Amino acid sequence: MVVGQFRQETHLLVIGGGPGGCAAAQRAAELGVETMLIDAAPAPPAGLSQAALRMARDVIRLAESAAVLGVEFAQPKLDPTRLADWTRDAHTLRAHHLEQQCNDAGVELTRGTARFEDARQVIVHGGENARLRFKRAIIATGSRMIPPPADWPGSPRISTWLPLDRLPETLLVIGAGALALETADACAALGCRVSLVTSEPRLLPEADADLVEVLAERLAKSLDALSTGTAVTNLRAVSEGIEAQFKGGALAPKRRVFDHVLVLLGQRPHTDGLDLTKAQLDVRPDGSIPVDDQLRTANPRLLAVGDATGEPFVAHKAISQGRVAAEVVAGRDSVFDAKAIPCAAWTDPPLAWCGLTEDQAQRSNVAHRVCKSGAGCKPPDAAGTGDGFVKLILEPDSGLVLGMGMAGRGAADVIGEGVLAIEMGAVATDLASVVHAYPQLSALISEAAQQAAT
Repeated sequence: MVVGQFRQETHLLVIGGGPGGCAAAQRAAELGVETMLIDAAPAPPAGLSQAALRMARDVIRLAESAAVLGVEFAQPKLDPTRLADWTRDAHTLRAHHLEQQCNDAGVELTRGTARFEDARQVIVHGGENARLRFKRAIIATGSRMIPPPADWPGSPRISTWLPLDRLPETLLVIGAGALALETADACAALGCRVSLVTSEPRLLPEADADLVEVLAERLAKSLDALSTGTAVTNLRAVSEGIEAQFKGGALAPKRRVFDHVLVLLGQRPHTDGLDLTKAQLDVRPDGSIPVDDQLRTANPRLLAVGDATGEPFVAHKAISQGRVAAEVVAGRDSVFDAKAIPCAAWTDPPLAWCGLTEDQAQRSNVAHRVCKSGAGCKPPDAAGTGDGFVKLILEPDSGLVLGMGMAGRGAADVIGEGVLAIEMGAVATDLASVVHAYPQLSALISEAAQQAAT
C-alpha cells in the first residue's frame, strides 16, 4: 500500500463496529461477500461502565438479602480505583475481541471514522486516511447520549457518564429512562447519596405504570430524593460542586449542591458527521435513517441497521438487523419483520416487557384483556425478595398474546418466552399448559395465562 492516502475497493463496506455492524460483517463474510469494516480507533473509556456498576450493586444487594437466612458479611468496602481498572480492562478486551472476530471471519478491519464523499465512496479519517470505494454499504454507527443543554455550565462535574477516578458522595441523576434508573439504583447501593429527578410525569414512561411501581417503591427507599414532574431550571458551578435549582415536584423550589450531575436524557442516532446528503440520503429530524423491511435506505446501495434506524436503542435489535442486512447484500430474500422486540431495565428488581403494553392498548383503543400473577401477593422471586410480578396483554376473545411484562429476578432472561409467544401467534391456553420450573419467575407466566380461562 502507498504511504499516505490510498484507495481501496470492496464489495461491502460496514460502517461501525458495534453489535449491529459486527453481526453484519460476520454474516456477510460467512456468505462469501468481500467485506471491510470501519470502526473508530479504541479510546480510553470516558467513565465507569454500566456493567461494572450493575455487578457491584448485585453483589452488595445479594449480601444484604442473605442476612435473612442468617448469613452475614462485613460491611462492603468499595475501591473506586479497582472499579475503574475493571472498566478499562473490559473496554480493551472488547476492542481486541472485535479484531479477533474480524480476523476469524476474514473481514478486513480499518480503524478510523468514515465520511461519505459520494454514493460510492467514503474517506476514512483518524486512521489510515484511506479512500474506500464500495458496491454496497451498511451504516451501523449506533447512537450517543443526548448532551446536556448548551446553556448549562461546561463543567467536568456535569456529564453523561460517571467519573472514572472517584464515586461522588452526592449525585444528581436527571432522566426517567432505563439508563437513568439503572445508574441511580446502582450508585445508591454503592454508597452514594443519590437524587433522581425528571420532568416526565412518571418513571420509565415507555413501560406500564404498574410494572414500574415495583421499582419505584424500591427506589423511594434507597434514594435520597425521587421527584417526577420536576424541571432543573438552573445549574451553577460553586466551590463545593454544582448547585441545582428545581421547579415543580417535591424538590421545588429548593436549591441543592451536588458533587456531580449526571445527565441521562436518552440517546439519539449517531449519524451526524457522515455527510449523508452526499450519499443521496435524507434523515429524520432525530438523525435516524428511514429503512424498509430489508433495511434498505432511499439509496439502493446503502442499508442501515441498529440505533442508526431509530428506537428502540437495544443491541439485540441491531444484531438481528445486521444479519438480515448482510443476507440482503448477499442476494437473499431476507426481511426484518420482528413482531416484538424485548426491552429491559437492569434495575433491582429488573423489569422487562415486549409487544403491546397496556398503556399503548388504551391509547390506541385496542380491545384487550389483562391477566396478572404475583401482583398483590408478591410471591418470592429467584432471590426470595418477593417482587415477582407477571402481566399478559391478551386479545379478549381469542386469548392471542399481544404483550407481556414482568418484574423480578431474571426478568430480562424470561421475557424471551413472551417474544416467542407473540412471534408464534400463541394464545393464553398455550402458555397455561407449559410446565415451568417452580418457584422461578417463569412459573408466574402460566399462572397469569390460566386466568384467561376463568
